[in-house]
Amino acid sequence: MEQEIRLEGVVRPDDALRDPYMYLPFSVPARTTRLHVSYDYTEPVTAPFGLGPGNRIDIGIFDPRGAHFLEAPGFRGWSGSSKKQFFIAPHEATPGYIRGPLFPGEWNLMLGFERVQEDGVRYDVRVGLTVADREAPDADPAATLPDAVSPAGRKPRQSGGKGRFVKGDLHCHTVHSDGLNTVEDLARNAIERGLDFLAVTDHNTNTHHEDITRLSRLPILLIPGEEVTTYWGHANMWGLRDWVEFRCPDAESMQKVQRFVLQKGGLISVNHPKSVGPPWLFEQWSGYPCMEVWQAPWRFYNWESLERWDLLLRRGERVVAVGGSDVHSIPPAPPMHPHGLGNPTTWVYVEGPLTEDAVLDGIRQGHVFLSDDPPGPQLILTADADGDGRFEKMMGDTVEAGEGQRVSFRVRAIGGAGRKLWLVCDGFPLDIIPLNDVDSVYNFSLELSGRTYIRAELRGLRGRPERGEVIWAMTNPIWLNSDG
Repeated sequence: MEQEIRLEGVVRPDDALRDPYMYLPFSVPARTTRLHVSYDYTEPVTAPFGLGPGNRIDIGIFDPRGAHFLEAPGFRGWSGSSKKQFFIAPHEATPGYIRGPLFPGEWNLMLGFERVQEDGVRYDVRVGLTVADREAPDADPAATLPDAVSPAGRKPRQSGGKGRFVKGDLHCHTVHSDGLNTVEDLARNAIERGLDFLAVTDHNTNTHHEDITRLSRLPILLIPGEEVTTYWGHANMWGLRDWVEFRCPDAESMQKVQRFVLQKGGLISVNHPKSVGPPWLFEQWSGYPCMEVWQAPWRFYNWESLERWDLLLRRGERVVAVGGSDVHSIPPAPPMHPHGLGNPTTWVYVEGPLTEDAVLDGIRQGHVFLSDDPPGPQLILTADADGDGRFEKMMGDTVEAGEGQRVSFRVRAIGGAGRKLWLVCDGFPLDIIPLNDVDSVYNFSLELSGRTYIRAELRGLRGRPERGEVIWAMTNPIWLNSDG
């Protein structure tokens, strides 16, 4: 038997400002075997990347187990505005939505109003329910929610050995949110690109984590993630198997999400804090261990993120710079952006087997540098803290020295010929050195008194010379501490 429920209404801009999320309750009867939702709204945004005039309404759904903020056991999926319809059934569901039992009781559709024009927006939601005449014989044992991805499934990708840098991409999207490719498509492309790890970070859902587990046999480390996508800023989360809350209308609620992730052992990063990001509009910047300083090719306004990051560093915030392509499609899918996976590439120093924990721990420690592409330049900053000639400190570490004592530093630039090495101390250029060799080593010494950090950049022309230089690679800082 088929049932249809129709939910209609109008939302004004003032309504959306008071609360951008609206809940539309409806009843699901016992023996329901399929739930199908479709929706429309007036004057949707039609310009690329959500630019230009128009309305935008996102959609998600919660079952009767609850839609409480932060830990909502009834969460069953979210697709933003990328899908105008979805379904949920016991054994399958639209990507981004969780298959499993259709519990009888009150469900809630959630509409998110990202943008509402001055004259308001009218929405029209249709819910179709397929109800069996009698209970299916295998209803109870078959209709189970997917198991959580177990941390025990994190398999090492190579044997132990001395420390080394591994390269990956920390930000991409699939059909589970607004991407056009499957997780497997991206994983195989990442392998072709020479990446060692790939974090899949679909918006506001974790249904892609199942695919990551299924693909664990591939010769690449796949890291489950989620892009916590709010209307005031985006944040990537890595290392948890839980769904992470995103309904954050203010800095206080976003701080609760930040604490939730960190207390559970995950890692969270402010994403693309720049005008074309979308930007980070929350007032609170503190407490985030990472920041996506480089998203997509450098000319995509990444200098704005770099300035924000340097400002935080000068305040003493030990924020680790990471990069991510934010890829939404790769061939043969239609191009959504003019770049691919690994643009930019995040290089992380790990010791022992290549595991998820090893990569995330390396990021936490700041043992990271970024480059424009998987085969692109490498830039490694080290320091000889005790004067024994070993250069045992690297990006993310702290170097201490007495008053008037100089510390030796070393920068190795692989692939830097014809470009310039910039040494940046406390946000200002300390020195600019032209490089002539493909593999260059530059040594310098520094008195630490009054200084907080030192980092390095590799800059040079790309494409049209009249547009100036871009960054080809950049390091995280070595922190400086003088006890004088």
